[in-house]
Amino acid sequence: MIPTELSRLAIALLAGLVLGGGYFAGLYLTVKQVGRSTSPRLLLAVSFVIRLLVVLWVFFLLSGWGALAMLTAMGGFLIARLGWLRSRFGRGG
Repeated sequence: MIPTELSRLAIALLAGLVLGGGYFAGLYLTVKQVGRSTSPRLLLAVSFVIRLLVVLWVFFLLSGWGALAMLTAMGGFLIARLGWLRSRFGRGG
């Protein structure tokens, strides 16, 4: 592995962590607002579509760096998920 590829993998991991943190923060905020919303179905649908489009867009951008970068970003995304679960519910998993 050349240094450029290592830096790309580090960026992909960071992107996955940030993306996962943002995705699950958005999910958390959406779920908190469902009870107060006048149209909870619309809120859930719009939130899901926005979060999904952002994730797909970033993974599409990372696809130019190859499958390893995408897998690294997915690993970061899953680590962020685990972090959110542990921060909200203890051990989580």
